[in-house]
Amino acid sequence: MDLIEEKELVERARRDPEVFGKLYDQYYSQIFNYVLRRVANIEIAQDITSEAFFKALKNLRQFHWRNVPFSSWLYRIATNQITDYFRGGKHEMFSLEEIPDSITPSNPSIESEVLEAEEELRRHEDFLL
Repeated sequence: MDLIEEKELVERARRDPEVFGKLYDQYYSQIFNYVLRRVANIEIAQDITSEAFFKALKNLRQFHWRNVPFSSWLYRIATNQITDYFRGGKHEMFSLEEIPDSITPSNPSIESEVLEAEEELRRHEDFLL
């Protein structure tokens, strides 16, 4: 999806929350993998990812298009949710080595996608704050 299509989809989602499902479908796995790498717990990653998308939907009217991918905003929300989670003190620390291989992406393209997303988030951080 290019930026023009994405912008149109975001505008449609503002008017019709059902359309937000398309954005959810487009970005859920990216955001989930990003969160999972940081919290190293599937259930917590699912909860944080769900909360991030809920907040995005709830605050979609406040989102201002700045010619950066919508995913940048989602990554910022997810990052804030992760920070809140760790500040809450209700977490157990795990090493990434403790994550079973069955849930760790074995596809190098997924891993590189996550790394690219992190880099994109850093590049657009000034726009998102």
